[in-house]
Amino acid sequence: MTQTSSEIVETATARLYGASELGVLSFTSPGDAHPRVEYVGGELFVGLVDANGVAITQGVVASWPEPFPDVVASVIATVPALPAADAGMIVVDDETLSAALLVDPRRLADGEFARAPVVFALARDCVVIVGADDDAAIARVLTLADELFEAGGPLVSGHPIVLTEGAWAPFPWRERLPELELRFERMLRLFSVRAYEAQSAMLQRPDVHIADAKIRVLDSGVTTTFATWPKGTATLLPVVDNVIIADPAGTLSVATFAQFLDAGGDAIVRTGLSPLRYFVPGDRP
Repeated sequence: MTQTSSEIVETATARLYGASELGVLSFTSPGDAHPRVEYVGGELFVGLVDANGVAITQGVVASWPEPFPDVVASVIATVPALPAADAGMIVVDDETLSAALLVDPRRLADGEFARAPVVFALARDCVVIVGADDDAAIARVLTLADELFEAGGPLVSGHPIVLTEGAWAPFPWRERLPELELRFERMLRLFSVRAYEAQSAMLQRPDVHIADAKIRVLDSGVTTTFATWPKGTATLLPVVDNVIIADPAGTLSVATFAQFLDAGGDAIVRTGLSPLRYFVPGDRP
């Protein structure tokens, strides 16, 4: 029996979603089975799960008399205050508390940070808030992102957001922190690889090779991504820095992703998948 909105409010908790996870869910749980979410900023969305951890879907919400944002507001209304900052950082491991901050940034105490607060929603149980002017704290967040990737668990988003005029917007880290650019680029690549891993698990089929995105750290210390295309094989290829072309004769060659697309021309098709993949035609694997 479908629960009413009032029943949901009594037992539900909030759920953080990143855009890449929702992209996978649009493939595995489309239409009425897709989670109902509210956009909050950057790549971040907030939804609800019931007492059993099952997502509240678009189909469930369709029968509610109340607007979904009002139900979300009721669910998060009673969560406690955010903890105080420690060494310039607030680390939140409670998902509903994190969602409350994202939905209603007024929960962040005035004066907690000298400049605008920046949120890194790294994982559902690890949302970090720092000041936009605290380079040292931001560097520590980037280290934490590395550690979370190595731990192997699911990640949410590598794209931080900043509070601007009462709303969340993408944090312009390239302009603000050019000295940390390589570390930000590494984080984004790590998160993209994890997103493609989750997507690959859902795309498996016998007639198409699902190429994995992988990490390679160059001698210079720069983190890059690559995927392998078995030449002549039908493949769903992730967006990476480099494509390794494996010829059946046993030779390998490397092309940048742009070079690979240019060489394939119109034969290579951009799909509607999120995270984005391109279909490279060829024979069955």
